[in-house]
Amino acid sequence: MKLRWEDYLLFQNDTFTDFWNKHLEKKRDLLLVLGLGFDPRMCTCLDAIMKVPSSGCRDVVLIKFDEGDDSPSNRYESEVQHNMSLLENIMDGKESIKTRKISMKADDGYRIGSQMAAKIFHDIHEFEKYSDIVIDVSSMPLEVYMPLIGKILHLLKNKPHVNIHVVVAEGVSIDNAIKKSGLDDDASYLYGLTGNLDTVSGENEPLVWIPILGEGGYEQMKRIGDLVSATEICPVLPSPSHNPRRGDDLMLEHREFLVEKSDIEIQNIVYAAEQNPFEAYRGIYKTIQDYRRSLSPLGECRVAISALSSKLISLGMLLVAYEEGIMNDKKVGIAYVASDGYDLDKEVVNQLDSSSTKLFSLWIAGECYEK
Repeated sequence: MKLRWEDYLLFQNDTFTDFWNKHLEKKRDLLLVLGLGFDPRMCTCLDAIMKVPSSGCRDVVLIKFDEGDDSPSNRYESEVQHNMSLLENIMDGKESIKTRKISMKADDGYRIGSQMAAKIFHDIHEFEKYSDIVIDVSSMPLEVYMPLIGKILHLLKNKPHVNIHVVVAEGVSIDNAIKKSGLDDDASYLYGLTGNLDTVSGENEPLVWIPILGEGGYEQMKRIGDLVSATEICPVLPSPSHNPRRGDDLMLEHREFLVEKSDIEIQNIVYAAEQNPFEAYRGIYKTIQDYRRSLSPLGECRVAISALSSKLISLGMLLVAYEEGIMNDKKVGIAYVASDGYDLDKEVVNQLDSSSTKLFSLWIAGECYEK
C-alpha cells in the first residue's frame, strides 16, 4: 500500500522563498493561521510570504492562548505585544485579522487546550473562499497545532483542490531557550489523536512506544513511560543533524531511562533527518509496520508516539498519527505531557541573529497530490 505522503513537497530557506514566489504567480486566496505568543519567530514566515508580490485575499486567524493567571508565560507579555505590533505592520491594515481565543484550562483546572484547538474550525464552509490554508506553527504549542492540523486535514479530506501548507521558522538554539514550565504530574493522550489508546479495550495487547528524543525532555520521558507501559521502546534520534554528535548526546542524556531502566536494544533505534519531517514520517511508519508483523501472534499492535524535540521533526509524528490513527482507524496515538506554560531564556535569544532560524514549508494536501 502506498504511503499517503510517499511523495512530498518540502521547502526550506531559499527554496521556501522560491516556492512561494512561484506558487503565488497566479491569484491565490490565502487563509493564514498562526498563534499569538512570545516566540521571536512568530511573524517570520508570514513576513516572507506577505513580501511576495501577488493577488488575492490574505486573511489571518490569530489564535490567542489563555493559559491562566498563574502561567509563567505571562512574564513575557511585552514580547507578545511586540509580536502583535509586527503582525499589524506586516498586514498594514489592508487585510483581515480575526482573533480566536482558546482556554488551555477549564475553571476546575482540567486541561482543555487540545479540545479547544480542535474546535477553532468546525465547519468546512469556513474555508470556501480560500485556495490555500497556511498553518504557521512557529508560535504554537504541540497541544494546539497537532489537533488543529488534524482537524483541518479531516475537514478538507474531500476537497483536494484546497491546498494545505504547514510553515515553521525553526532554529535549535531558540528551541533550547524555550522550555516547558510546571509539567503535569501525569502524561495523557492528545485529544483527537488518541488512537483509542485511552480506552480499556485492548490494554492487554502489546504496545510499542516511539519517542522522538530532544534536549531537556527527561522528566517528560518518565511520565509518558508510566502512561504507556510499553512492550517495546524505539527512540527516534536525529540523523543527519546540524550537530553530528547530537544523537549521541541525546542517548547519554536519556541513558538512565532508555538503557539502565528499559534496556532497549540498539536495533530499536530509529534515525530520522533532523530537518525533514517526511523522512521521520517514513521511518516511524516503517517501524510500526515491522512491529505489526512481528507481534501479530500476540494481538493487534498498539503504538504510542511522543515528541520531546523540535516542531519540525514532530510534524512527521503527526502525519503518522493522522494517517494511521484517523484515516486507517488503527491504534496509533500521541502521548504528551501538558504544562502550565513556558520559560524563555532571553539572554540566549538576544545573542542570536537571523541566521539561527530557517524557514520550512510543508505542502501536505491539495492539488499537488491529486494525481
